[in-house]
Amino acid sequence: MKTGKINGFFMYIAVSCSLIACSAEKNNILSKSYHNTTSHYNAYYYANERIKEIENIVNTSNQNNFNDILRVYPKFDTTLSSTFKTQTEDCIKKASISIQMHKNSKWVDDSYILLGFARFYDRDFVNAIETFKYVNTKSEDDYARHKALAHLVRTFTDYGEYTNAQAVIDYLKKEDINKENKKLLWLNKAHLYQELVDYDKMVENLVQVAPLLSQNEGRAKMFFIIGQIYQQLGFDAEAYNNYKKCLSSNPVYELYFYARLNMAQVAQLKSSSDLRSVRKHFKKLLNDKKNKEFQDKIYYEMAEFEAKQGNVDLSIAHYKSSAQASVGNNRQKGMSFLKLGAIYYETLKNYEQARDYYDSTIQVLPKDYKNYESIKERQEVLDEFVTQINIIQTQDSLLSLVALDSATLLTKLSAIVDDLKAEEALKKKKEKRKKKSQSYVSPFDQGQNSNIASAWYFDNPSLVSDGQSEFRRKWGTRVLEDHWRRSNKSITAGGPSQEGEEQTAAATTANQDTPLENEEENLVANMYNQLPFSEDQKNKAMDKMEEAYYKLGNIYNFKLNEKDNAGESFKTLLSRFPETNHEPEVLYLLYLIYMESQPPLSDTYKESLLTNYPYSTYSKLISNPSYTEDSNEATTKQKAIYEKAYRMYKAENFDKALVLINEGLTSIIETSFSARLLLLRILIIGKTEDIGNYKYELGKFIEENPDSDVTEFAKTLLSSSEDFEKKIAKKKGIRYIEDFTQPHYFALVYNATEGITDKITTIVEAFNSINFDSHKFTTSNLTYTDTHALILVTEFEGIEFAIQYFSKFKSSEKEIEVLSNSKIHTFVITKDNFGIFYQNKGLEEYKSFFNKNYN
Repeated sequence: MKTGKINGFFMYIAVSCSLIACSAEKNNILSKSYHNTTSHYNAYYYANERIKEIENIVNTSNQNNFNDILRVYPKFDTTLSSTFKTQTEDCIKKASISIQMHKNSKWVDDSYILLGFARFYDRDFVNAIETFKYVNTKSEDDYARHKALAHLVRTFTDYGEYTNAQAVIDYLKKEDINKENKKLLWLNKAHLYQELVDYDKMVENLVQVAPLLSQNEGRAKMFFIIGQIYQQLGFDAEAYNNYKKCLSSNPVYELYFYARLNMAQVAQLKSSSDLRSVRKHFKKLLNDKKNKEFQDKIYYEMAEFEAKQGNVDLSIAHYKSSAQASVGNNRQKGMSFLKLGAIYYETLKNYEQARDYYDSTIQVLPKDYKNYESIKERQEVLDEFVTQINIIQTQDSLLSLVALDSATLLTKLSAIVDDLKAEEALKKKKEKRKKKSQSYVSPFDQGQNSNIASAWYFDNPSLVSDGQSEFRRKWGTRVLEDHWRRSNKSITAGGPSQEGEEQTAAATTANQDTPLENEEENLVANMYNQLPFSEDQKNKAMDKMEEAYYKLGNIYNFKLNEKDNAGESFKTLLSRFPETNHEPEVLYLLYLIYMESQPPLSDTYKESLLTNYPYSTYSKLISNPSYTEDSNEATTKQKAIYEKAYRMYKAENFDKALVLINEGLTSIIETSFSARLLLLRILIIGKTEDIGNYKYELGKFIEENPDSDVTEFAKTLLSSSEDFEKKIAKKKGIRYIEDFTQPHYFALVYNATEGITDKITTIVEAFNSINFDSHKFTTSNLTYTDTHALILVTEFEGIEFAIQYFSKFKSSEKEIEVLSNSKIHTFVITKDNFGIFYQNKGLEEYKSFFNKNYN
């Protein structure tokens, strides 16, 4: 009985103690022990396990790119974080239980840290930051505070708030941090500086943390990253030592392989034997069966090594081997193609080959590859470049073919067909062999000397095939007139005449269903029919080449930065196409291209531009290099004036409109918009003055504003006014007005084809200066007919003064050699009669009128 009472008493005590300990509000030893134990081995434990599961998912999902510096922490986004949503939610739940049910436990701070970390992995940065800050401000445990702040550095970094991350680092410098938190802080600082691409500070932190890490904490990986950074910074000896430390840290095989591979790159080469040793090392790696899946990378590093030694040919061969060995590894394959493209672009200047390798790069390289957009941009530039090259080569080849006599032409076409068939057979044979050994067939595995963009049209299977397909699409299958190999063939040398073309077409139509003797005849016939025999076809071919040379020069100049090649392209354009519309711009570009390298040549192009195109925008840019910038503000002002003046013009308030226009032209610097104001003024002249003056102003405008966007409109106006006057003249005949009280002009008509324009203009201006200097006459040059021009001196107030000027000039003609040796016509004419004379080109009629009325 006593024993039972005693047991009951102790049971009562145990239950009482248990109930006392369960209270989260109690702070006694028993309560603390209970909550510490329960929290640690229940809620906190499971929350921590979920974090480990998340980290494992992140690490296993990460694909290391060993061609770049490995990341301290794997990168992940919301897409990946959604795959471990269950783990983050469970972690938050368990950590919250630990916090709420075990408030007096020493694991509360740690639970808050797990809670913040779960939110970090859930990409909920705002709440993660607030959680870590809460631990720092509320916790009395320095270890927990420092750990939370170390995690805060990583959170700020991933959130992109680098300044705040640095501020936390600066704060922790003042704190006394234990070893575990120092390791965490150094890793997170390295992570920050990796994001900031500050490799000096990154390696500074990794050097401190790596020796302190255990194997499970990634010691080998950190040594490998240190080696990569030193290798990139050019400290090969330090890189080599850290790769060795990586190997001694028992790394996983992939890390072990790349450490050995990179050691070969940074090995000290003091003699040729060291060179042989490195190559032997690479060969050993290739022959190791365990490295079969890494062969593409081995070849790539072999290529990198040879490139460092200056062995371009050998590096090209290894890059090609790497691309061929890359099965299912598009990143590595793309990198090999990229390196090949860079070699052909930067070193060999073979832009056709470079274009094709960049094409292959873009096809396989992942879009997340760094500088992908700039790589694509270069690929597009090279594609445009090769397009222009092919246009020039194709059209040149076709034009050279049609210049051959018939027999030579047919022999040449036959030889081309034979070469194409042989090349096609060889290509098929190689492709068949390669299909057995690889799933991806590169167009570059045929050898370094593969002719990708042949300089001869018919040597390029791709171009010929495209041409044949296009021909068959439009015309069907055609054969040459009668079988050209037979003795009765008849084709005129240099291509068919118009009559011969008609006969050939008829014969072709008649024989269209004739069975072909062989495929070769069919190919020759197709090629023959594509040749540009007619003048129209030749002109079109020349137009294509002209535009291609212009575009090629611009690509060299602005996109490839090849100034010498740009200069040669532009010079070829001017020499082969002297009438090109691009001449003003090309002269200006040549002036700029040779300004520093060949100043005398630059001045030649400058003078040519200023002399031949004095009113062009490019001449104005030479006279005022800041022309474009200065004109922006002025253009805005002129546009405002133009709008007001145009409204007045429409309202037929011409006087006020002219005042505004003259203000815009005189008080504001000349701009590209000035031409619109000038043309509006001319339109007002057309409304208020005679048609002759209107046409004169239009002609002057067209001559002085060749580059304006309204010049074509001015030409339309001039043409319309001329047509109008012709209609009037036809109705009335040429009748000059016998009103001699009008203002008079002096006119001199001469043959412009004799090249004496400048001399005659100088003579007239000198005559005026010597004999009539006080009168300030205006001297103008006008085109009269296709062969003749006229000089106009204006204006004389009355007939007496005009006759006096005319008589004095006539008396001087015999003394001036140019005037006495050339057939010129001089006379005075009233303002109205000049309009009639200029419109109808009635020189003989006016001379009769002049002799009758001014004798």
